[in-house]
Amino acid sequence: MKILRSLVNRKRIGDQGRGHELFGGQRIRLDRPLAAVLKRRLADRSAARPLAFAPVVVLAAGVFTLFSVSHFTVQVARNAAVVARYEGLEERERMDFIFGRSGPRAAGFIERALFDRAMNVMMAVPRHRFVPESQQDHAYRAVALPIGGGRTIPDAYTVAVIAALATSERAGKVLEVGTGAGYQAAVLSEMMDHVYTIEPVEPLARRAASTLGDLGYGNVTVRVDDGDQGWPEVAPFDSIVIKAPVDPVPQALIDQLLVGGKLAAPVGPPGGPQELQLLEKRADGSLERTTVLEVHFPPLTDNR
Repeated sequence: MKILRSLVNRKRIGDQGRGHELFGGQRIRLDRPLAAVLKRRLADRSAARPLAFAPVVVLAAGVFTLFSVSHFTVQVARNAAVVARYEGLEERERMDFIFGRSGPRAAGFIERALFDRAMNVMMAVPRHRFVPESQQDHAYRAVALPIGGGRTIPDAYTVAVIAALATSERAGKVLEVGTGAGYQAAVLSEMMDHVYTIEPVEPLARRAASTLGDLGYGNVTVRVDDGDQGWPEVAPFDSIVIKAPVDPVPQALIDQLLVGGKLAAPVGPPGGPQELQLLEKRADGSLERTTVLEVHFPPLTDNR
């Protein structure tokens, strides 16, 4: 399996009809031939007219630097304010971030599992890093937030319930279909040995991979693909999480689940509501289904 690092390789593999992957633990290096051409042209012009062109370059560089520093300073200050506000919350207020959900709730035994397995992780993962800048002030409210393209980052309660359902005492590897912003993958990565996550929308996949890499989640691998066929090259999985409405659950994903493994998916129409179901695979290949919670997940793409 190749980890792609250039637009050239990505297009080549895309032409062959295969998904392509981005590694969350490393930055992606892109080949930019157009930028190189423009750079050479600018160099040629500056050599031909050094006296006329040099002041323009200096002025443009100064304006760009001033803008970049100002933007960076504002962003750092804003992030610091969001983090400080969250860290300054009382324990009860932090609990509201997760349990303040106004919608349906899971059964008591599931919430107890949530406390036991997911609570500390949820407190540690910086949700504000996974939402657009315009939404960062709302990052620690108990609501879903838009991330672009009609997609959302689920509310923290739903993320915590899925993490508690999909994981077990046995650490292993999990497949996530629908990376989105990467927040669920970050939570799962704290509870599993490795997270393989698939996202069909390339800009979201690239952004998630970059955020996960910046935050040091080196045990997450992001792949651009539709997800219907899972990830057979690295199957089977201890757990599978589907983050988009399905009905029925694709058989290819069930086939990639280990015996005794768990699959969590919102089952129902794209317009919602859906039932968050937990499927556990028995030794004979049959599935035990448990309905957990009413949820509303948007489709991964417009044509689904």
